[in-house]
Amino acid sequence: MSIDRAVYQQALRSDGEAIAAAGRRDIDAIVPSCPGWTVHKLLAHVGRVYRSVGRHVAERATEMIPADEIPRPPEGDAIVEWFEEGHLFVQEALDGADPDEAVWSWAGQNTMAFYFRRMAHETAVHRWDAEAAFGAPGPIDSDLGADGVSELYEVVLPFAVANWDMTLPDASLHLHRTDGDGEWLLVNHGGRIKMSFEHAKGDAAVRASGTDLLLLVWERIGLDSPGVETFGDADSARAWFALSR
Repeated sequence: MSIDRAVYQQALRSDGEAIAAAGRRDIDAIVPSCPGWTVHKLLAHVGRVYRSVGRHVAERATEMIPADEIPRPPEGDAIVEWFEEGHLFVQEALDGADPDEAVWSWAGQNTMAFYFRRMAHETAVHRWDAEAAFGAPGPIDSDLGADGVSELYEVVLPFAVANWDMTLPDASLHLHRTDGDGEWLLVNHGGRIKMSFEHAKGDAAVRASGTDLLLLVWERIGLDSPGVETFGDADSARAWFALSR
């Protein structure tokens, strides 16, 4: 599924605004989906990501900008304004960029298109986290959720597996989206993730909406959540989802 640049930008804008709104409610609220985090820590994390990405994009950086050059977040209530400044900065940087322009990225996908996609998904999932601190969070757009599943298994986790000590499950996993197009088969291919978009039988299978599949693969919800169906080896499905920790 192809997602238009404008959809990514709108998700970044609206979900970032919702994160800021959560900060204005209570920066000390516990974020249950991110153990050990408060809303303040969530704003600090995402706000620093925005500043890093914003600089790489605005400067058309061809090498990594060192982390120690990225401003540290403030303590207390000042975090909300600091977050909003970073949110505006990354939006303006991406607004002035062409998806095909060259730029450094940690994933080796060295065009601006990587950051349009990554910032939308980073913000959508953490918006869900921020709202979960105060009760039931609003859903993530299902098409965006399905695209986020693809991004995790074709970009984020392959990078992690190649660079860190990670062991993939031996069993295969099939994911099936129930509210639109989207099927994924995940296979351990010699210690690397092989993902294909096909209707095929896996050792485990999970059916859910695009929204819930994204939340499952990022371990925000479990297999016992309403609307989620599991077939076959549920422990293997959980092992695949645990890779995103």
